[in-house]
Amino acid sequence: MSPRKLYFDEPLVRVDISRARFPKVCPVCGNPATETSRLTIVSGRPQYLRREWDPSFDPRVRRRQGIPQPNLKVLPILVCADHYYTDEGEDRYKSLCLIVDGLAMAFMFFGLLLLGDSISRGRSISPWVITFTVIFAISLVATAIACRSNVLAGAVKIVGFDAGMQNVLLAFKNGMYREEFVKENPLNSELVSWIVKADK
Repeated sequence: MSPRKLYFDEPLVRVDISRARFPKVCPVCGNPATETSRLTIVSGRPQYLRREWDPSFDPRVRRRQGIPQPNLKVLPILVCADHYYTDEGEDRYKSLCLIVDGLAMAFMFFGLLLLGDSISRGRSISPWVITFTVIFAISLVATAIACRSNVLAGAVKIVGFDAGMQNVLLAFKNGMYREEFVKENPLNSELVSWIVKADK
Protein backbone atom coordinates (compact mmCIF):
# COMPACT_ATOMS: atom_id res chain seq x y z
CA MET A 1 0.00 0.00 0.00
CA SER A 2 1.52 3.30 -1.10
CA PRO A 3 0.11 6.54 0.28
CA ARG A 4 -1.18 9.18 -2.14
CA LYS A 5 -2.47 12.73 -1.79
CA LEU A 6 -6.17 13.27 -2.27
CA TYR A 7 -7.16 16.87 -3.09
CA PHE A 8 -10.61 18.39 -2.53
CA ASP A 9 -12.39 21.03 -4.62
CA GLU A 10 -13.86 22.60 -1.48
CA PRO A 11 -11.86 22.56 1.78
CA LEU A 12 -12.88 20.16 4.51
CA VAL A 13 -12.90 20.98 8.21
CA ARG A 14 -10.92 18.85 10.66
CA VAL A 15 -12.35 19.25 14.15
CA ASP A 16 -12.00 17.65 17.57
CA ILE A 17 -15.24 15.69 18.04
CA SER A 18 -15.43 16.21 21.79
CA ARG A 19 -15.12 20.01 21.48
CA ALA A 20 -17.06 20.64 18.26
CA ARG A 21 -19.74 23.31 18.54
CA PHE A 22 -22.12 23.83 15.66
CA PRO A 23 -23.40 27.30 14.71
CA LYS A 24 -26.95 28.23 15.69
CA VAL A 25 -28.05 28.27 12.06
CA CYS A 26 -29.40 25.42 9.94
CA PRO A 27 -26.70 23.91 7.67
CA VAL A 28 -29.34 23.10 5.02
CA CYS A 29 -31.15 26.43 4.57
CA GLY A 30 -29.32 28.95 6.79
CA ASN A 31 -32.37 29.81 8.93
CA PRO A 32 -32.02 30.15 12.73
CA ALA A 33 -31.73 26.75 14.40
CA THR A 34 -34.35 25.63 16.92
CA GLU A 35 -33.82 21.85 17.09
CA THR A 36 -30.88 19.47 17.61
CA SER A 37 -30.38 16.54 15.26
CA ARG A 38 -27.75 13.88 15.82
CA LEU A 39 -25.40 12.26 13.31
CA THR A 40 -23.77 9.09 14.64
CA ILE A 41 -20.22 8.18 13.65
CA VAL A 42 -19.35 4.49 13.98
CA SER A 43 -15.75 3.33 13.53
CA GLY A 44 -15.09 1.09 10.54
CA ARG A 45 -16.98 -2.14 11.04
CA PRO A 46 -19.85 -3.79 9.16
CA GLN A 47 -23.12 -1.88 9.32
CA TYR A 48 -26.33 -3.88 9.75
CA LEU A 49 -29.75 -2.73 8.59
CA ARG A 50 -31.11 -3.24 12.11
CA ARG A 51 -29.06 -3.06 15.30
CA GLU A 52 -30.69 -6.25 16.57
CA TRP A 53 -29.16 -8.19 13.65
CA ASP A 54 -25.64 -7.18 14.68
CA PRO A 55 -24.17 -10.04 16.77
CA SER A 56 -22.04 -7.55 18.70
CA PHE A 57 -25.10 -5.48 19.67
CA ASP A 58 -25.96 -7.86 22.54
CA PRO A 59 -23.61 -7.19 25.52
CA ARG A 60 -23.61 -10.93 26.45
CA VAL A 61 -22.36 -11.89 22.98
CA ARG A 62 -19.68 -9.18 23.14
CA ARG A 63 -18.45 -10.44 26.53
CA ARG A 64 -18.47 -14.10 25.48
CA GLN A 65 -16.61 -13.52 22.20
CA GLY A 66 -14.34 -10.75 23.51
CA ILE A 67 -15.75 -8.15 21.10
CA PRO A 68 -14.99 -4.61 22.31
CA GLN A 69 -17.74 -2.03 22.73
CA PRO A 70 -18.36 -0.37 19.34
CA ASN A 71 -16.56 2.97 19.11
CA LEU A 72 -19.20 5.54 18.25
CA LYS A 73 -19.56 9.28 18.60
CA VAL A 74 -22.53 11.56 18.16
CA LEU A 75 -22.45 14.98 16.51
CA PRO A 76 -25.24 17.26 17.80
CA ILE A 77 -26.11 19.52 14.84
CA LEU A 78 -28.41 22.49 15.31
CA VAL A 79 -31.08 22.67 12.60
CA CYS A 80 -34.35 24.48 11.90
CA ALA A 81 -37.71 22.76 12.49
CA ASP A 82 -38.14 22.07 8.75
CA HIS A 83 -34.90 20.06 8.51
CA TYR A 84 -35.03 18.29 11.86
CA TYR A 85 -34.16 14.63 11.37
CA THR A 86 -34.43 11.64 13.65
CA ASP A 87 -33.84 8.00 12.71
CA GLU A 88 -36.55 6.66 15.05
CA GLY A 89 -38.60 4.05 13.22
CA GLU A 90 -36.28 4.13 10.19
CA ASP A 91 -34.99 0.59 10.79
CA ARG A 92 -38.55 -0.72 10.84
CA TYR A 93 -39.43 1.07 7.60
CA LYS A 94 -36.33 -0.23 5.79
CA SER A 95 -36.97 -3.78 7.01
CA LEU A 96 -40.55 -3.61 5.75
CA CYS A 97 -39.28 -2.40 2.36
CA LEU A 98 -36.90 -5.37 2.13
CA ILE A 99 -39.69 -7.84 2.92
CA VAL A 100 -42.00 -6.24 0.34
CA ASP A 101 -39.13 -6.29 -2.21
CA GLY A 102 -38.69 -10.03 -1.66
CA LEU A 103 -42.39 -10.69 -2.17
CA ALA A 104 -42.46 -8.40 -5.22
CA MET A 105 -39.53 -10.31 -6.74
CA ALA A 106 -41.40 -13.57 -6.24
CA PHE A 107 -44.48 -12.09 -7.94
CA MET A 108 -42.29 -10.78 -10.76
CA PHE A 109 -40.82 -14.25 -11.24
CA PHE A 110 -44.33 -15.72 -11.61
CA GLY A 111 -45.19 -12.86 -13.94
CA LEU A 112 -42.24 -13.78 -16.17
CA LEU A 113 -43.39 -17.40 -16.17
CA LEU A 114 -46.88 -16.28 -17.23
CA LEU A 115 -45.36 -14.04 -19.92
CA GLY A 116 -43.28 -16.92 -21.29
CA ASP A 117 -46.33 -19.18 -21.28
CA SER A 118 -48.43 -16.56 -23.13
CA ILE A 119 -45.74 -16.03 -25.77
CA SER A 120 -45.16 -19.75 -26.31
CA ARG A 121 -48.91 -20.42 -26.74
CA GLY A 122 -49.48 -17.35 -28.93
CA ARG A 123 -51.96 -15.83 -26.49
CA SER A 124 -52.35 -12.21 -25.40
CA ILE A 125 -50.30 -11.13 -22.39
CA SER A 126 -52.07 -11.81 -19.10
CA PRO A 127 -53.08 -8.73 -17.08
CA TRP A 128 -51.36 -10.38 -14.10
CA VAL A 129 -48.00 -9.79 -15.79
CA ILE A 130 -48.64 -6.05 -15.89
CA THR A 131 -49.94 -6.08 -12.30
CA PHE A 132 -46.84 -7.90 -11.00
CA THR A 133 -44.56 -5.55 -12.94
CA VAL A 134 -46.28 -2.49 -11.45
CA ILE A 135 -46.04 -3.94 -7.91
CA PHE A 136 -42.33 -4.67 -8.44
CA ALA A 137 -41.66 -1.14 -9.75
CA ILE A 138 -43.53 0.49 -6.85
CA SER A 139 -41.60 -1.59 -4.29
CA LEU A 140 -38.26 -0.59 -5.85
CA VAL A 141 -39.20 3.10 -5.80
CA ALA A 142 -40.30 2.84 -2.15
CA THR A 143 -36.98 1.16 -1.23
CA ALA A 144 -35.00 3.83 -3.07
CA ILE A 145 -36.86 6.52 -1.12
CA ALA A 146 -36.34 4.68 2.19
CA CYS A 147 -32.60 4.17 1.68
CA ARG A 148 -31.67 7.59 0.30
CA SER A 149 -29.66 9.92 2.49
CA ASN A 150 -31.53 12.75 4.18
CA VAL A 151 -30.92 16.43 3.41
CA LEU A 152 -29.00 16.93 6.65
CA ALA A 153 -26.53 14.17 5.74
CA GLY A 154 -26.14 15.87 2.33
CA ALA A 155 -25.41 19.26 3.96
CA VAL A 156 -22.96 17.89 6.56
CA LYS A 157 -20.99 14.91 5.26
CA ILE A 158 -18.66 12.88 7.47
CA VAL A 159 -15.69 12.24 5.16
CA GLY A 160 -13.46 10.41 7.63
CA PHE A 161 -11.87 10.37 11.05
CA ASP A 162 -8.56 9.41 12.65
CA ALA A 163 -7.89 5.99 14.18
CA GLY A 164 -8.80 7.03 17.73
CA MET A 165 -11.87 8.94 16.55
CA GLN A 166 -10.50 12.08 18.19
CA ASN A 167 -10.82 14.25 15.07
CA VAL A 168 -13.37 14.07 12.28
CA LEU A 169 -13.25 15.46 8.73
CA LEU A 170 -16.46 17.24 7.77
CA ALA A 171 -17.54 18.49 4.34
CA PHE A 172 -20.12 21.26 4.34
CA LYS A 173 -22.26 21.88 1.26
CA ASN A 174 -22.78 25.52 2.21
CA GLY A 175 -19.55 27.59 2.18
CA MET A 176 -21.02 30.28 4.47
CA TYR A 177 -21.92 27.62 7.04
CA ARG A 178 -18.35 26.26 6.84
CA GLU A 179 -16.99 29.73 7.66
CA GLU A 180 -19.43 30.05 10.57
CA PHE A 181 -18.38 26.63 11.86
CA VAL A 182 -14.67 27.56 11.80
CA LYS A 183 -15.47 30.86 13.59
CA GLU A 184 -17.44 28.91 16.22
CA ASN A 185 -14.47 26.53 16.75
CA PRO A 186 -11.38 28.76 16.35
CA LEU A 187 -9.04 26.70 18.56
CA ASN A 188 -9.98 23.15 17.67
CA SER A 189 -10.77 23.24 13.94
CA GLU A 190 -8.77 23.79 10.75
CA LEU A 191 -9.44 23.86 7.03
CA VAL A 192 -7.97 20.94 5.06
CA SER A 193 -7.61 20.98 1.27
CA TRP A 194 -5.90 17.59 0.92
CA ILE A 195 -5.25 14.39 2.88
CA VAL A 196 -2.85 11.47 2.51
CA LYS A 197 -4.72 8.23 1.80
CA ALA A 198 -3.25 4.72 1.67
CA ASP A 199 -4.11 2.73 -1.49
CA LYS A 200 -5.59 -0.71 -0.89
